[in-house]
Amino acid sequence: MSIRFSTSRFGATTRSIVKTLFDDMGIASRIEQHQVWTIWDKVVGAQIAAHARPASIRNNVLEVRVDHAVWMQQLQLLKPQILAKLNRELNCPPIDSMYLRRKTPEPPIRREPQVDLVLPELSTMEMHRAERLVETIKDENVRNAMLRLLSKQMRLDKLRQIEWTSQQQS
Repeated sequence: MSIRFSTSRFGATTRSIVKTLFDDMGIASRIEQHQVWTIWDKVVGAQIAAHARPASIRNNVLEVRVDHAVWMQQLQLLKPQILAKLNRELNCPPIDSMYLRRKTPEPPIRREPQVDLVLPELSTMEMHRAERLVETIKDENVRNAMLRLLSKQMRLDKLRQIEWTSQQQS
């Protein structure tokens, strides 16, 4: 049987806790700007995306790696339109400028479809160990979210150990 954690039982989601943490640190807007990697292909289209990829963002300037001088020229002309489209999609502090660099871009990350893993159960002793690790966290929502995250990681580690052991035996 698999243990499921619901947000109603634990209060806050990990996403909301991390967002609050980033807000408190004053870096939320910079983190949001990095969504450019996930929307790049949609904004510029497949043809440009095959020749140009975002590389970094510093001080609201997006560095884009371009694989050929002809494409650099084309992107230089399209820069205002690309920046306008990116900023419309991002909903965060705008990217002010785009710096083009001649270098073979990194290929886009292709994500495999997620497969639902059946994680092994934690023993009572393992659950107590996880609870002891988070018991010093004062905020109940944060403590519960961390317990959920920690127990899921422990279950994943346990699955990896089981798989590794079975590979060693065969």
